[in-house]
Amino acid sequence: MNDKTMISEIPKGRNAFIIIHGIGEQKPFDTMDYFGRNWIKFFEKSNINVKLEHILVEHEKRSPSHITDCVRISPCDASKNWQVDVYEYHWAHQTNNEISISEVLKWLERTLMGTINFYSQPQNQRLTAKISGEQRRKQIFKYHLRIITIFIRAFKPIYPLLRLVLWLILSLSSPFLSGRFLQCSWKLSKQLLLPALVDHIGDIAVYSTIDTNSAQYKVRQRIIKGCLKLLKSIIQDKQASYDKVVLVGHSLGSCIAYDTLNLLNIEINLPSTQYQELPVNKIVGLVTFGSPLDKVAFFHQESQKSDKQYIRTAIIQHLTSFRINPQTISKPRYLTDNPIKNKLENLRWVNYYHHNDPIGGRLDYYQNLYNVLMKYKAPWGNKAHQGYWVDFSFYEHIAKCFLYSSREDEYSYINKQT
Repeated sequence: MNDKTMISEIPKGRNAFIIIHGIGEQKPFDTMDYFGRNWIKFFEKSNINVKLEHILVEHEKRSPSHITDCVRISPCDASKNWQVDVYEYHWAHQTNNEISISEVLKWLERTLMGTINFYSQPQNQRLTAKISGEQRRKQIFKYHLRIITIFIRAFKPIYPLLRLVLWLILSLSSPFLSGRFLQCSWKLSKQLLLPALVDHIGDIAVYSTIDTNSAQYKVRQRIIKGCLKLLKSIIQDKQASYDKVVLVGHSLGSCIAYDTLNLLNIEINLPSTQYQELPVNKIVGLVTFGSPLDKVAFFHQESQKSDKQYIRTAIIQHLTSFRINPQTISKPRYLTDNPIKNKLENLRWVNYYHHNDPIGGRLDYYQNLYNVLMKYKAPWGNKAHQGYWVDFSFYEHIAKCFLYSSREDEYSYINKQT
């Protein structure tokens, strides 16, 4: 896959993408703008003339608002009947990013232990060999988590002193400051001093909380339920009558997308007709990129370890079992029959990752998905984590997987690329 590749096919049918943004200070329509503009660039490079429209969509059972915005990409040639609608699920306004360095470090260390324990198991040795074979180079540390953990351990003891010094400098300099520096000196000292990577991991740690009594857990549940409401309203939209709906999640947004589908799968296992009548067959894809899903799973696995509470452990495993590889979890002595069956077996999950992305990576904790290695040039860190958005081959691969041909051809194409 490269920027010179030209696509001869044209999209088919009525397609909808729901894009879910990741960590960071995202504003409404930021992600829709970025994702939509890069689709336009992709079609232009593919010699497909398209037009762009802003569509207001009214939903019958949408709360609190019954109106959703989307941008529609369609061909200029009216004889070619296809469209790509891009929706955005914006959740950044619901989170509070305040988390201490100590809490971030605790999350990282527990996640690191979960990672080491997972890849140390005999049945997972082949995965370790595959990772090493892909990288084709020796590394001082086998996993990026270890690098990040050591960095934060070194940074933690000097952080309070550095922040205090910076706060004093900002306070004394306040009469001469302007622009973004005209804000609380203590808050600004954190923004200037705290590495973006630590702040990003803090967001993941906040979302990963499993304490049902915490405010953070309530926010997490509200975000997931909000995303599920949007997904339901789109697949039930009779006017749009979509042929295909694909959930797309970047970074932490991939966790929200996954948790949304996990909750939907639980609901459609219930006998109630309101769930049985949902047209879930329209949901054909899950796209994750820069995804920390494995890391979150390793954290939960380490946090929930308890030989005594085997009933609680088994129930939690059932409630979070969507596409989980059964070989990656401990087999309970009792409650071995999971009442939640996979009702979304036709959904295709494609995960994109880059070796220099410190947050995302291969997803080995799950099954029935395709891991696709991206090879754009980017140094280790945030540039690699954000690089997917502007890589032509990323959009080419998604188009080949979901827009162009029959399901059999889509599966064949994915298998060739992975």
